[in-house]
Amino acid sequence: MSKGMQWTESFAAFAVGIGVGAAVAVFFAPRSGRETREYLVNSAKDGLDNAVAAGQRVTRRAQDEIENVKDQVNDRVRQVKEQVREVKDQVRQATEAGERAYRESMKTPA
Repeated sequence: MSKGMQWTESFAAFAVGIGVGAAVAVFFAPRSGRETREYLVNSAKDGLDNAVAAGQRVTRRAQDEIENVKDQVNDRVRQVKEQVREVKDQVRQATEAGERAYRESMKTPA
């Protein structure tokens, strides 16, 4: 079975467990209905706030990593461009030297 499928099944089981746990807690809560509802609402808000904060942290880390990768790619592109310039210069010099040698050989009687 694929990891994606295992993850979704695990998450579904976790969500069902939360629902069952919440239902049991409501039935056996030592508080009044109003207090229990307030507690559940506050707990849900806290959970949502924590999830949002975690999402923001993950987003920040991902953005930082993207910037790092961009910097590395840009550095590598600069290096490759410099290497290409150097090779083009070497090819140009070799071509000029070859042309000079050819012209010299044509001047010399055989």
